[in-house]
Amino acid sequence: MQDSIQEYQREQRIRTILEAIPDDMMLVDSEGNIREYKAGKSSSHLPMDRFLGTTLGELFVQDVAQALQRAVRAVLAGEQAEELELNLEGRDFEARIVPMESDTALILFRDVTLEREAERLKSEFIAAVSHELKTPLASILGFSELLLGGNYSPSELEGFLENIQHSSLRLKDMVNNLLDTSRLEAGRFSIGKQPVDLQATLAQIAHSFAGVAKLSQIQFTLELDTLPIIEADPERIGQVVGNLLSNAFKFCPRQGAIWLRARPQDGVLIEVEDTGPGIPLEEQGQLFQRYSRTRSAIARGIVGTGLGLYISKAIVEAHQGRIWVESQEGRGAKFCVWLPM
Repeated sequence: MQDSIQEYQREQRIRTILEAIPDDMMLVDSEGNIREYKAGKSSSHLPMDRFLGTTLGELFVQDVAQALQRAVRAVLAGEQAEELELNLEGRDFEARIVPMESDTALILFRDVTLEREAERLKSEFIAAVSHELKTPLASILGFSELLLGGNYSPSELEGFLENIQHSSLRLKDMVNNLLDTSRLEAGRFSIGKQPVDLQATLAQIAHSFAGVAKLSQIQFTLELDTLPIIEADPERIGQVVGNLLSNAFKFCPRQGAIWLRARPQDGVLIEVEDTGPGIPLEEQGQLFQRYSRTRSAIARGIVGTGLGLYISKAIVEAHQGRIWVESQEGRGAKFCVWLPM
């Protein structure tokens, strides 16, 4: 009778422990038999309904089962608890094995897929920022040294200064994007609306890209209708259009064409269109996500931080507007921004 009570208390103690732990878990003996299981509390977990009455060898592929079995036997033999990294059914898991009793070990499975993806994106982001910073800095330093090193014609000097100005603007945009991302994450992002005629703002932005167009041998056209006065932050809208034009010049080939258009449409509709390679339909949904870069951009070796469109979307939505893309692969892309009155 006493033995039965102790066994019952033992089982209840184990169940209480299992229920308190949020991870997927199972109790396994030294032979790999699964004695108990519990699904975790996260939205994604292992298919626990298959576990009971099976063994590690029946449930997992051979190399995973063998790794888990070795770890179970090791901790039951008194060795230090081991942590394994596993890929199970397309997801990344960390498995920690700890002894429970003389013949039973507890395996805790934690889904770290999102963490691994975040680490990958962070690494790619740091690499992209480093590359993006090096390029304009090298241009500024190189043309500054040329200016200091000799006598040049007025046309040559103008070309040098255009390069320095363009590179400086790229650095400014990158720093602004990084700061804005930090503000968005901290909930401190804001805009300052005022009555504004965007024609002057858009004309100024177009002028700043004239040198880029000349250097890139791209036909750049500004088409502005008479625009109504709207409530907007002109500097922020300029930032959005600058981000869209920067992307267009990155993707548009030499001898290609880019248009910046704006017209009244129950407010103002701004369009940036290019004759670049276009964006595959399946990649368009991720364009405005933070750190997102399309596979086609990566394949073409086009660098970027993946922040410009993310921030542009936040700015437009703060104006109660909309931003979207219209594109077909191989037929260019058109980014549209609509701002209300």
